[in-house]
Amino acid sequence: MKKSYLIAISLSILIVLWMLSGMLTSTDNTGSSQAETSNASASEDLFSVKVQTFVAQETELLIKAQGEALPNRIVTIRAQTEGQVTTLLGKEGAYIAQGKALVQIDIDDREQLLAQQKALLAANQKTYQRFKKLEGKQFQSEGELETAFANLKASEASVAQIQRDIKRTTIVAPLNGLLERHLVEQGDFVQVNTPVATIIENNPLIVSIPVAQQDIANVSHGVSVNLSFATGHTLQGDVSYISPRANAATRAFTVEVSVDNSEMSIPSGVSVEAKIPSARVKAHYVSLALLSLSDEGVIGIKTVNAQSLVEFYPIEILASDTQGSWVKGLPNSADVIVVGQGFVKAGNKVNAVSE
Repeated sequence: MKKSYLIAISLSILIVLWMLSGMLTSTDNTGSSQAETSNASASEDLFSVKVQTFVAQETELLIKAQGEALPNRIVTIRAQTEGQVTTLLGKEGAYIAQGKALVQIDIDDREQLLAQQKALLAANQKTYQRFKKLEGKQFQSEGELETAFANLKASEASVAQIQRDIKRTTIVAPLNGLLERHLVEQGDFVQVNTPVATIIENNPLIVSIPVAQQDIANVSHGVSVNLSFATGHTLQGDVSYISPRANAATRAFTVEVSVDNSEMSIPSGVSVEAKIPSARVKAHYVSLALLSLSDEGVIGIKTVNAQSLVEFYPIEILASDTQGSWVKGLPNSADVIVVGQGFVKAGNKVNAVSE
């Protein structure tokens, strides 16, 4: 009886201890679950953004500007003698080689005058030779010999003048180029210095480009420039001239690029897009969609730092194309927010997810 009583007491104690153990375990589990729930809730409260790591790259900046293709020279040919135009030679708009005839002027009586002066020259030569021989025998005065010599030289000059005048009746191209236009018609009477034709020299072609005053310091003589012409041609040329002063109205400097146009495939007067190398810098290439505005209206890019905090970096756009822009102002390596940047501000803690 006593033994049964002891067993009952022992079982009661064990049951109480077991119940107490369960309560403690439940309490510990409940505390752990509450902590985990709190942490998960805190994580869920953070706004999630996608980030992408951008690393600065060395790139060559280009000055882009619209220019115009100009001829190397435009030459107006003028008459050097007078007379009536008998023939127009060369096709307008076509290539004409140096020395080819452009305009023919009537010779008129120049041939007869030349024959007359040649005969007079021959007579004066004989007279001078005769007086020269008589001088040695003291049969001729010194004054008569000098007069004969003067007449001889005058005849030589007259013959040379008429020959030169006859040659000038055929007006030729002084250079290789394109005959733009005849400025006279057949039958016109021209005088000395009358314009008769215009020739355009399109090789080399000169591309004139206005460069902004803030960029002119980065342009150098001899640098190679990529040129895209309105005709569809793409060529390279070298900077041959930089204006020493800016245009008073635009504050832009004129830069000229010399282009080989030996095939005459590009006409002058067409528009040109020029890309002039200016400097090599380290910058980031980003999509324009990643740019943001601060509350002060400053353009910049939002990033996430190692503490998951959003940072705003003001940036400077160095160059742009259809795909994106080269910018400076970011750290060398930056985790840029590529999705969700419009919903967070600098200082916000976020849940950054790598794209």
